[in-house]
Amino acid sequence: MAQVVSNFASNVPAPINNVYMRGLLSAARKTLPFFNGTLPGTLEKAGGSATVKWRRIENLTAVTTALSEVSAGSTLSFGVGRTAVSPTITNITKAVAKYGNAIILTEEVDLFNINSGTMDLMETLGANAGESLNSVARIEFDNATQVRLGSGVSTTATIITEMKANDIRWAVNKLERNSAMKQHAQGTGSTNVNTATVRSSFHGICHPDVAEDIRQLTGFLGVEQYGGYTETLVGEFGAINGVRWVMSEIAPIQTAAATTSTSSVFRATSSTSADENDVYTSYIYGKEAIGTIGLGVAYSDGVNKMYEKKEQAVMLIHKKPGSSGVADMFDEVGSIAWKAWHATKILNGTWVVKVHTLSKSIT
Repeated sequence: MAQVVSNFASNVPAPINNVYMRGLLSAARKTLPFFNGTLPGTLEKAGGSATVKWRRIENLTAVTTALSEVSAGSTLSFGVGRTAVSPTITNITKAVAKYGNAIILTEEVDLFNINSGTMDLMETLGANAGESLNSVARIEFDNATQVRLGSGVSTTATIITEMKANDIRWAVNKLERNSAMKQHAQGTGSTNVNTATVRSSFHGICHPDVAEDIRQLTGFLGVEQYGGYTETLVGEFGAINGVRWVMSEIAPIQTAAATTSTSSVFRATSSTSADENDVYTSYIYGKEAIGTIGLGVAYSDGVNKMYEKKEQAVMLIHKKPGSSGVADMFDEVGSIAWKAWHATKILNGTWVVKVHTLSKSIT
């Protein structure tokens, strides 16, 4: 009796008594902005190390005392009697790690499924690469130590408010006091087209639930009111108090972390009572606050969107059936995969702020 080939239906099934349409339904793609405004870095191949280093020369103390006049009759010494200073240098290192995912294919994928089915699967893997690396970057964002708890309370459990304008003002003031560099230059509006000036701004990332709260704040400027010559980011929805905001579904939520609010108007996805509300984390940061690194090729400082399979440091690998040698005696099994070397690192912790708030329910 002939041997039965194992069924790979759990991976990509062949149609049974069905005729598929030639097109595929579009899968949902998330907005992934966690490379926005980060400082790109490159780890050189064959460089002898899996660690990358940044070096920052700190600002010198301002000079407020005038130099004294050099006396012509005095004995001249090295430096003419002047005193030099030594600059402070900060070194920051980060080791890169390898990430990846794969799908096993059988010949049935191409024989029975929709034309170019493998290409659609590669698109899905490219999306997975984007989400995975953005998730790794977001985890590093969470290591920021400057934290604003909603309305200035002292503990996460006592947060009882959604995002307020004063929370954003607090974070922006903290960054400006630390001389953080803005991500966006000022964009001017025009009365002819009913747009408004957008002040020079930091980046902000928040969950879509929080975005709806920010839209309701006094002074909020929707992205549709920017001047048409102002370049915007994917997922950007508006600006307020010196922050241009992008929403992302992967911004973290701490379920039932706020335990002292008795209000039922806030979102509580997994709690059993009204006083266990979810806590959302938003991020506000300046230029060069965070760095992202790839092996061999530097990441861009723009948006690495999940639905673009152009991750610059990601390798997509397609092995067709018949490439596995004697392990695949009937040339039936192939694979597609992605892999990437990547790391994210906070370069200047004084230039990034985490904001923890609740989010109002929409009824």
